[in-house]
Amino acid sequence: MNNFEKAFVISDIHGEVTRLTNLMQNWNVDEMLLIIVGDLIDRGENSLKVVQKMMDLKAEFGDQVIILKGNHEDMLLKYLSEPLINNNALRYFRNGGDTTAIEFSGDSNIMEASYEEIARKMGTRRAEVDFLQGLSLYYEFGDVLFIHAGIDPALEDWRKTNPYQMVWIRNIWNQENKTDKIIVFGHTPTQELYEDKRNEIWISPCRSYINIDGGSVYGGQLNGMVINNSGEILHTYKAI
Repeated sequence: MNNFEKAFVISDIHGEVTRLTNLMQNWNVDEMLLIIVGDLIDRGENSLKVVQKMMDLKAEFGDQVIILKGNHEDMLLKYLSEPLINNNALRYFRNGGDTTAIEFSGDSNIMEASYEEIARKMGTRRAEVDFLQGLSLYYEFGDVLFIHAGIDPALEDWRKTNPYQMVWIRNIWNQENKTDKIIVFGHTPTQELYEDKRNEIWISPCRSYINIDGGSVYGGQLNGMVINNSGEILHTYKAI
């Protein structure tokens, strides 16, 4: 249990390790939690380095660092577990997994191999895979709920949301928020929510949803913010 009242929050890094490093300079380790809202991997500069950086931070700071699972971690883990089942391989590699496969395997030609062989070589990164396997789906911080994609708004108890929906659901911001939490999420780039296609942090008109995915890997920006446990945004940052 921690006693911090503020958190520094980032989401949807997608391997953009340089932007992450720049953004992390705004984290005050003496005053704040660090919360990463999923999608560490795929598509960007170097997903392996991002995962290893998160592992190092978790090892050094323990419960002060909270790292959540996103849909890209979900896709990777399902692929590694059952590469030939349910189109797991096709789905993963259609969504940017090729860059992660190259980095995890250390083989620039790995995509010429079979899906089973790619999974085997990626799986030799046992520490990194185990780390991703152990990520939580959500984190409650006072009046704030951090989750990669969202919750099932039809449920009386949002905690019973299917784990798949927690990392994959879309359009929760169009549903009434019946929880007692401000929901901070990523997963959908904010430019899809702004009429003028901005990449800035988005706050719903009801002020109970906050989306921080700046679409960094799609030519946008990596957003960060400091939020307190009452849901008040104190500062915002971006790395471009």
